[in-house]
Amino acid sequence: MRLDPHRAAAICAFGFAFAATGLAQDATPSTAAHPSLRHRLHECLAILDLTDGQETDVENVLAAAKPTVQSDVAAVKAARQTLKTDLEAASPNACAVGADALALKSARETLRAERQTILSQLLAILRPDQQSRLQGCLDAPFPDATAGADESSD
Repeated sequence: MRLDPHRAAAICAFGFAFAATGLAQDATPSTAAHPSLRHRLHECLAILDLTDGQETDVENVLAAAKPTVQSDVAAVKAARQTLKTDLEAASPNACAVGADALALKSARETLRAERQTILSQLLAILRPDQQSRLQGCLDAPFPDATAGADESSD
């Protein structure tokens, strides 16, 4: 099946627009106000008063998942870099950029699914009250590191 050239151009243009907005939304803040999810998870687990057995089980889940998560994070970074490189080309190829955007979306979804699997495994280890506290901690907004900065300098 052969696509009409006008239709193919429209599809590529759509892919380019999708990629440009996806890249802008994909940027992750690197400020202290937005710590990594791993750091946030460890902070939230620390407030749960885990038993020794629970601590061991949590450590085992996190250790088993670490290689997969590292691989998934590397895939997201590589896809993001490929997209960025193609967007910054002198004459960006809209079809390539669209394909890059889809690859980035797929890599992010894979990482998100792995994180959800880990969270499910962790929740299975916890008592109901601990589950609620963990979920509440993870759902809480990241604190604004700049809030109160003016007050402390007085």
